[in-house]
Amino acid sequence: MCMSAAADFAAAGALAPIGVASLRTIGRRDQLIIGSLPMLFALHQFVEGFVWLGLQGQISAGLQDAAIRIYLLFAQVLLPVLVPLGLLVHEPDRARRRWMIPLLVLGIAVGLRLLWILSANPVGAQPLGHVITYTTDVHFGYVEAVAYVAATCTPVVLSTRRHLRWFGVANLAGLAAAAIVRYGAVTSVWCLYAALVSSLILVHLRDPLGCQTTTRTRRPARPLG
Repeated sequence: MCMSAAADFAAAGALAPIGVASLRTIGRRDQLIIGSLPMLFALHQFVEGFVWLGLQGQISAGLQDAAIRIYLLFAQVLLPVLVPLGLLVHEPDRARRRWMIPLLVLGIAVGLRLLWILSANPVGAQPLGHVITYTTDVHFGYVEAVAYVAATCTPVVLSTRRHLRWFGVANLAGLAAAAIVRYGAVTSVWCLYAALVSSLILVHLRDPLGCQTTTRTRRPARPLG
């Protein structure tokens, strides 16, 4: 769990080299979104470090408010769109891509709904034990929660890529555990967990067999540049 600003900054520091390695391993356009996720998760944890500093009165209220909004914008608005989109463009199997399209549409709907919640309600954060609860979490009803899980976890589980499937299964298990243990702080708890298991993306990108497409569903890959 994110127990302090130091813990968040340490997590970001540990994830940053993985993020850099993932970005350097990207060789095709279809890998761009997936390969960027570890670095985005690292930056996300770095931002939450500033939320902790604000709660401890070590930075200005304006900087804390900006950190909260950036953190929630990524976690609750961008992530349910980026994950299904990244998996969709990276998936070689046509049948599975067809299943991922409605999940991307669902992710966009969830992102827009949560963007409205962010815009229409006060945004703040409070310490809850050793984690952070965000004010928008109280508006995160069961319908939104189920849709969020479906958009962010199901496409990864559907993937034909072995390590990406493990990434999805781990995220699904972590999200369920976070909701059971600390539902009021599920955003903070699960995002750290997802960031840590995003290292599986680097394993996937470095595994030639994991990135190989099947003959029946092979698509022409577009190299970068």
